[in-house]
Formats: sequence, structure tokens, C-alpha cells
Amino acid sequence: MKSSNGNCYIFKFGGTSLQTAERILKVLDIISGFDQPLAVVTSAVGGITDLLVEASSNPASLHSRKDEIHRLHLRLAGELGLEGVSLAEYEAHLCETLADLEAAGSTGDGKARDLILSTGERLSTSLIAKTLELRGIRCEYIDSRPFIRTDSNWHEARVDLAATDDLTSKALDPLIERGVIPIVTGFLGSNEKGETTTIGRNGSDLTATLLGACLNAAEVWIWTDVDGIFTADPRYHRGARLLPEISFREAAEVAYFGATVIHPHTLWPLLQTEVAVRIKNTLNPEQPGTLICSEPKERGKILITTSVEGVSAITVGGYGMVGVPGIAAEIFSTVRDEGTNVLMISQSSAEHNITFVIRNEEVPQTVASLEKALKEWIEKDHRIDRIRVVPDTAIITVVGENMRGRHGIAGKIFSALGRNEINVVAIAQGSSEYSISMVLKAADRRLAVDAIHGELDEENGNV
Repeated sequence: MKSSNGNCYIFKFGGTSLQTAERILKVLDIISGFDQPLAVVTSAVGGITDLLVEASSNPASLHSRKDEIHRLHLRLAGELGLEGVSLAEYEAHLCETLADLEAAGSTGDGKARDLILSTGERLSTSLIAKTLELRGIRCEYIDSRPFIRTDSNWHEARVDLAATDDLTSKALDPLIERGVIPIVTGFLGSNEKGETTTIGRNGSDLTATLLGACLNAAEVWIWTDVDGIFTADPRYHRGARLLPEISFREAAEVAYFGATVIHPHTLWPLLQTEVAVRIKNTLNPEQPGTLICSEPKERGKILITTSVEGVSAITVGGYGMVGVPGIAAEIFSTVRDEGTNVLMISQSSAEHNITFVIRNEEVPQTVASLEKALKEWIEKDHRIDRIRVVPDTAIITVVGENMRGRHGIAGKIFSALGRNEINVVAIAQGSSEYSISMVLKAADRRLAVDAIHGELDEENGNV
């Protein structure tokens, strides 16, 4: 069943938009003032997911966290004007949901943990629906678990898009056609057995784009606390410029390499559709934001500089590695089996060095596993003579779909670093030529971004 709601918009509000009663009132104003067919996805109230993560991993704290969550939501309900029957109904939902939390906490397995983590979205979404009803808005609280179908990979469940497409259309199309706004829990799904799953941190963004794809929406608007995507992080770099439009490919690259406005997994449901994403600011709703789409109208010469910190570079090296089949496979199969996420790979042309970058917290166990797996090549064959770790590094990435064929970009980047005496540990550029990534010391990160961004300012002159 394919939805015919092509004029429907999907709004997603994250935890930063729901942090206080004052911010929630802004969210209510935005929803109430929108005059197009609409479905809304909400995250948990800001800070609640962190409390639930702690409660799920430390059963001793579960009861106190439950009471804290109860008090916080009841206080927000009062500040938002819920009273009488409306407040009683919301408190009943609050108590029922938190009872599920405490019951799940007694088992401690992955399934129980996902049920605990689902609590935040169920409480915030119900609160938004109740307060909208007070304003006379026709809306309905919708638990997304019956129609976001996933596997049973707890905490990072993978979505079955085909099944979700059909179920979502059946669940939401009738409401939207009647002029009712579905207020939908983000982050949640269920497996074939109906057991609660979660689709990863920042999963509410993915819920929104899933709804956008399944409902063939006009656009998906992700509301956050910044005006959109910039040419660099505007918190640290004064010359950063707001981008009116970028492509899906560019957005995926900047998300992967450090931009926190959007999660890298968010866009994949929309790649085979014509549905675009718009990043908007709850605190500045008049700002048009950044449009992310398949084919931006004005491609220009946009170059975006972004960074990832809290990482280390690991180099496996030895002149005996040259031309020997199987060593690279052994390295990366070991890293995979350890469950380590590799952020970047660089290899010397002679194949005697392979460098990859991982999160700092994953280094000790990953290196130990490599030393064990490569022991024979190190001690017997002497084909590998070192496994070296460069700790506390950062990845700086320059992204731009139009980098291909533009002469001198790499030269400008490395000239800027050289003038500022910034040493580069490793370099990588994909065959697509959408990005160039460099590893350098974490202490040089901000200076490096400033230097590169300033050097490329002329290239970005038409933004």
C-alpha cells in the first residue's frame, strides 16, 4: 500500500526542543500555526534518555530514576497547563508506562533494556498530544511500535523498510486524510513477535524519514536548536556560513565526519524517493534552514569543513607486508569481530602501512585483538614489525560534491595547514572525490578547521 499523502509534512522535534516547558510551548506554537497536513515525531524530553541508559545498565538506580522521571514529567505537565481530567489522564499514562519500566528492569537482558529505553518517547509524545488537545488541535497520540518493523538486534535494530512502508501507510493515512495530526513516538519499533526494539541513538530522526518515505511526504522538517548546516561549526568558527541547500551525499558525508545536526543513518529511507529534508531551528522558526535533497538547484562551489574528535590512529606496518595477500583481510576481519567501528582508512602506496582511525575507548581491546591475531606475522614471519597507536587525534574533513575536477583544492588545504605548522598523520580521499580527510593531533583541531575554512573562503564566496 503506497500512501497518497504527497502534500503531508513530517515534523520531528528532538530533545533540545523539548528540554523545558518554555521550549515545548514554542513547539506547540509551531505545530498549531502550520496549515498543511502534518504528522509529528518526537524524541524524549532532553536528558531523559541519558537517565534511562543509566537505569538500564544499573538496576540499583532504577527506582530512583523512575521517581525522578515521574516528577519531571508531572512538573512539565503542570507548567504546560494540564489540569483536571487532562492532567489525570496524562498521569495515568505516566504511571502505567513507568510501571513497565520497573518490571523490565528486573531481567536485565537486551530485550528489557530496549523496553526501558522506549519510556522517554512514550511519555513525551503523550504529553505533546495532550497539550495540543487543550488548544483545540485535532491530534492523536500514536505509538510507532506496531508499524515500525525491525529485526531483533537490540539497541540498534535494523528496519524492514518494505514491511514498515505498508504498515505505516495503513496506520497513519486514515488519520491524516481526516485532518488529524498523528503525534508519533520516535526511536521505537518492534520485531515480528511484537517485542519492543529501539533503532539507535538519534533514532527519532530515522523515524521521521521513514514516515517521510512511507507517506510520500512533501518534506521532512527536523527541528533542532541551530539554523541549519553551516560551512563549519558556527559555535567555534566565526566565518561559518549557513548553507541554503546541500545534496544527500554531502549531508551524509558531513554527518559521518562530525556534524551533529543530522545522524548519518537518517537519510537512507529517502534516497529512492523525491522527499527532501529541511533542518529548522525551533528557537528561530522564521529562518528557512537548510534543504537536503537529491539535486540542489544551486550547486555552487560549496565546501564544508567538519571534524571528529575523541579518536586515535592505529598503524599496522612492516616492509614484509608488501604484496602479501591476506594481511589486510586479517586486520579488518579482526577489527570487525571486535565490533569496532572504523571511521577512516589510509594505506601507503607500497602497502607497507595500513592506518585506520577508531574511537579512543575502543583502542585497548582492538589493539590486544590485533596483537593476538597477527602474532605469527609479527614474531615468526616478521612481516609486521609494528602496531603503533597515535592517541588523541582528530579527523578534519572537507566535503563538497563539486570537488571533482576543481584544481588546487588539496593544495590550498595543505598549504593552510603548513603555514600554521600543523602536522598531518594520515590522509584519505574516496574515489568519489566528495571529500578529503586528514588525521592530526586533537589539540590542533580548531586551528586546523579555522585555517582550512579561511583558505577556502574564496571558494565558498557564492554561498
